[in-house]
Amino acid sequence: MRIYTIQRIELYEDLLHNGIAYCDRESKMCCDYRFQYDWMAGQMRKRIGRPIFEGIKYPLWVWQQYSSRKKTKPPMSPHDIPFRQEEAVMLELDVPEDQVLLSDFALWGLPLLNWGIYGKREDKQLCKECDEYEKIHGKCNQMADYPESIRFKIVESWEQIFNFDIRDPYIVTSRRQNRCIQGTIWYLRKEWLKTAHVFNRHSEIKRIEY
Repeated sequence: MRIYTIQRIELYEDLLHNGIAYCDRESKMCCDYRFQYDWMAGQMRKRIGRPIFEGIKYPLWVWQQYSSRKKTKPPMSPHDIPFRQEEAVMLELDVPEDQVLLSDFALWGLPLLNWGIYGKREDKQLCKECDEYEKIHGKCNQMADYPESIRFKIVESWEQIFNFDIRDPYIVTSRRQNRCIQGTIWYLRKEWLKTAHVFNRHSEIKRIEY
């Protein structure tokens, strides 16, 4: 499977030097959405297996198709360059399919908002339950604020992000070939690397084929 990921230069150097690279730090997203990131890591353990090292807590994020089957590569945007760094790298890799857990990028935004992923009828029913609970107990800003009965329904629905056969227009409006498909992977191997695109805040400055 061909995948693409934009990473720090340091991770790319680790990949070349050690032959393997993985997430060795918590990003701001991990900190801000810890419940959701822990859930995704749990789904990976269930669907593709545990990481090879016990110290790997969170995955690396990749693209299988950035916006459609015709546009698979992510743009090399200045916004993807880490704060106080001058460069970043976009890696193209060919990885075994069983190493990547694919999910719908647009639908993933709903768990980040603490929302469920339902058809129209189920959505109205859950919204009613949440509204009734918040009228009594106050606004729920985090998943932990909800009672277990509501939290279970919301979290259970998140598994829809892995279902590319959904035909409910209330949930998705396009077919798989026209959707943004992201992936999570525990680690990268040097032998999977095909091309590295080093770029700065202006443009690509180096392209290296492997």
